[in-house]
Amino acid sequence: MSFEPVRVGVIGVGDISGVYLNAISRSPALALRAVAARSMQRAATAGRRHGVPGVTVDALLADDGIEVVVNLTPSDQHETLNRRIVAAGKHLYSEKPFALSSRVATELVQDAGRRNVRIGSAPDTFFGGAHQAARALVDQGAIGTPVFGHAFVGLPGLEHFHPNPAQFYRPGGEPPYDIGPYFITQWINLLGPVRQVFASAGAGAAQRTIRRGPLHGTSFPVDVPTTFNAVLEFDAASVALTLSLDVAAPTLRPGELYGSGGTLALADPIFFSGEPALFQPDQGRTVCAIADRPFSTPNRLNHMGRPVADYRGVGLVDLAIALRHGSAHRTAPDLIVHAVEVMEALVTSGREKRAVPLHTSCARPAPLDRERDALLIDMTPSPFDPDALADKGGHALQEH
Repeated sequence: MSFEPVRVGVIGVGDISGVYLNAISRSPALALRAVAARSMQRAATAGRRHGVPGVTVDALLADDGIEVVVNLTPSDQHETLNRRIVAAGKHLYSEKPFALSSRVATELVQDAGRRNVRIGSAPDTFFGGAHQAARALVDQGAIGTPVFGHAFVGLPGLEHFHPNPAQFYRPGGEPPYDIGPYFITQWINLLGPVRQVFASAGAGAAQRTIRRGPLHGTSFPVDVPTTFNAVLEFDAASVALTLSLDVAAPTLRPGELYGSGGTLALADPIFFSGEPALFQPDQGRTVCAIADRPFSTPNRLNHMGRPVADYRGVGLVDLAIALRHGSAHRTAPDLIVHAVEVMEALVTSGREKRAVPLHTSCARPAPLDRERDALLIDMTPSPFDPDALADKGGHALQEH
């Protein structure tokens, strides 16, 4: 089943824009119309690569031919620009975080409702085969009743691989707003809404030095906590989550979920693939097969040179299909607002050293079904060329 492609404009041409522009250009569900940025030169360069004009933000928002605007600007600009996009009567798909407070996120959702426009937001990695397999096991009762979980991600700092990392060391760029959305969304997908958050927070070095790119050797101050140790309380389980930029050697433990009848080892939520595994006392450890699941085939190397599946943009295609068919999309407003409130609660709790109750809730995103979601699967090609797996540097896209 085909339909008229949804006409898209993109604002922002930073590191992550390449994968989105490829995803939009290659999907029959989407038609790229224009690219905008603060720098007209950069907008024009990005536009030329994809056969569309580079324009100003004002011109893009005033273009009646554009239906959906994708916001890829730095996180501290999301709230202001998202307001402008919705006010212009455009459907919106935002990079994470959608907003920095649940108040603003709620206001945006309410304004979108009044204007009859839809909103969606990254991350969409929970569409990945590894995470869908884990969700299916939880739903099937493979581990019994969930009791508790944990996840840990530690990096020496984004300055080691990001060309412009200072934004992540200012308010709005803290780990809960940057890497946190991947893990928060992963756990909501598995367990539902969070009820309460408690976190402690601290910081390592007061200054950081950029290690790659044109600003190599430049130092900048750290204005926010860079390590968060948190407990997220769900209805039937609790999850210990550590997010840190103060770990000398990169360390990733994507997480385990412990239940009354088994243990589920999770895959890295920054990507779509991985090796989730199930441990049951009577059967031992079993690696979950994901090869037959959508969005699980590796299509590039990460910055460590390891093959990963990266289908960023599938959430945008899901939104486009929903627009044309009048159906629901998975990065729904209640999920977006709730995830933002969890991020905000982590920062607030870390600062104030108190438990923070959550006031919003959400439904878990609908699981993918190969038959029901055949159109989504067919209309979401890989954003990366086959030779991306041979790129020894793996710099097609930085993770953050």
